[in-house]
Amino acid sequence: MKLFNIKNLLCKTAIFLRRAMYISSGMLSSFVHGSDQNVYVVSYHSIAEDNWRFSIDTAQIKKQISYLSEKFDIIDLKTLEKIIQGKKKVLRPSIAITFDDGYKDILKLKKFFSKKNIKPAVFLLADPKNANWKELGSKRRFLNLSEIASLYNSGFEIGSHSNTHSNLSTLETKSLDNEILGSKKLLEKTLGITIKYFAYPRGKYNSTVVQKVKKAGYRLALTMDDSHISVDTDPLLVPRIGIDRTHSFEEFKYLFARNNINMRMIVKKSYIGRYI
Repeated sequence: MKLFNIKNLLCKTAIFLRRAMYISSGMLSSFVHGSDQNVYVVSYHSIAEDNWRFSIDTAQIKKQISYLSEKFDIIDLKTLEKIIQGKKKVLRPSIAITFDDGYKDILKLKKFFSKKNIKPAVFLLADPKNANWKELGSKRRFLNLSEIASLYNSGFEIGSHSNTHSNLSTLETKSLDNEILGSKKLLEKTLGITIKYFAYPRGKYNSTVVQKVKKAGYRLALTMDDSHISVDTDPLLVPRIGIDRTHSFEEFKYLFARNNINMRMIVKKSYIGRYI
């Protein structure tokens, strides 16, 4: 119990320091959202009023998305792909919105996104019945087939998040092929659509994993590496900025500040990074 309390205190302290750094650094930026050509992708997971770190209250996420829609052009992954290919010119800051794991609670925002003409991407597990619950960190209900079809028909992009959400960087060849290529084939067969995009579970990958993703024919693969996106971005290593319930709204507003984009990976690799 004592060790748990110490870890909990360290975690709270680290988050407090992170917020202070990002807000103060963002306020010093000459232009909060960087240059007019800056493009980002954000990653969400669950929409719920509970204490899981990767769930966000409905009211809070609506506030965040409304803020983004005022400051950025909100784009879909098809547009993002064209930007990386150099086929689409970026005239003002742009951002794409993604959700990992495919939890049922995303349905809470279906009408909200439709009203704002926002088309997020949802990355699904192809074999949710055998989900790796330890890696997921939560036993939440997944979308069923009719709900996935409803989201797709309303403009959501559907991508693969592997078969079971296992740590791809630890798997042998056969299991890796099943998680990457197998998930694509299974989703396409089950849903009757083409799966073009992949998101690495927990953002974990290595050179072998990336080569398997390339061989499987995915056109974009998304990481959790914090950075902006440009024509120099590797389409199989597209960075995303993860958003969770530890981000206060004031901190959220400055996550895309020019100074903070460069700072995020440094902080995550630092000593306090293990607690945030």
